[in-house]
Amino acid sequence: MKPGWRNENIAVLAGGLSCEREISLISGKAVFDALTSRGFKVRLVDAIGDFLNELKKENVSFAFLALHGTFGEDGTVQTLLDAVGIRYTGSPAAASHIAFDKSKAQPLFRDAGLTVPSFVILKKAEEARGHDGISFPLVVKPASAGSSVGISIVSEQRGFEAACAEAFRYSDTVLVEQHIRGRELTVGILGGEPLPVVEVIAKRDFYDYEAKYKDSKTRYEVPATLEADSARAVTAAALKAYGLLGCEVMGRADIIWGADQRPYVLEVNTIPGLTGKSLLPKAAKAQGIDFPDLCVRILDLSWQSSLERERPFAVEGRT
Repeated sequence: MKPGWRNENIAVLAGGLSCEREISLISGKAVFDALTSRGFKVRLVDAIGDFLNELKKENVSFAFLALHGTFGEDGTVQTLLDAVGIRYTGSPAAASHIAFDKSKAQPLFRDAGLTVPSFVILKKAEEARGHDGISFPLVVKPASAGSSVGISIVSEQRGFEAACAEAFRYSDTVLVEQHIRGRELTVGILGGEPLPVVEVIAKRDFYDYEAKYKDSKTRYEVPATLEADSARAVTAAALKAYGLLGCEVMGRADIIWGADQRPYVLEVNTIPGLTGKSLLPKAAKAQGIDFPDLCVRILDLSWQSSLERERPFAVEGRT
């Protein structure tokens, strides 16, 4: 008898209807193949239509979430799975919701003393508020989207309105940030422990959708070449941001190492990409964890995390 989740009926949830559907399907297939290669029987489910009923009919009791973007990372699918008693990988619904909404996460980071770019939050009804004196260049991004969709770097006022319109296509709230020039770094976190820092070296203006998934000229340095003190500062900022959000099991913090030698926290991803070009698997590999083992560890950690979340309620029910 295999312990824990290995006795469960497992489904990999991918796809969905977000703007990140294409990448999610690739992540889901990669996870499915990885677990299959380790001898586990899993099913790959596209999270569209009445997929929840399909899970119940197939007696699925544990879901590996490879759903990027809206519905998958914003706490929605986690809430649905909680309601029907299906355990899942990664962070709980509340942490997922806050992490995915940068208009909630960035003030939390700032108020806790983390270094973040100066920012303003725009709602569609308040668009005329502008950028409140933050100097150009600016980064204009949807507050609730991933994979760098809808993001623009704006160098002057005349491009600002168009950038906002593009960002509002993907989210009803937009974050306008000071553009921080520096090195693009990311820190993967697995089981509360940091993985090696990765540096992204893109040939484009920034690490946008094209650079992430289509540009063969994008390079990755794993681990990043940093002074020991700098690496510690970057890692500490990533872990603090991850902890503030209440994340569990895994995550990836994106950070700019500024010219002023400070780590600027941009965001924490609760369901990082799991494709062949994705950053979390690259960091895990540098730590000696191959991709199939990474997927197995995520399931193991998630199983333990779900048991710990449920334990207080079980104790309360017996008293």
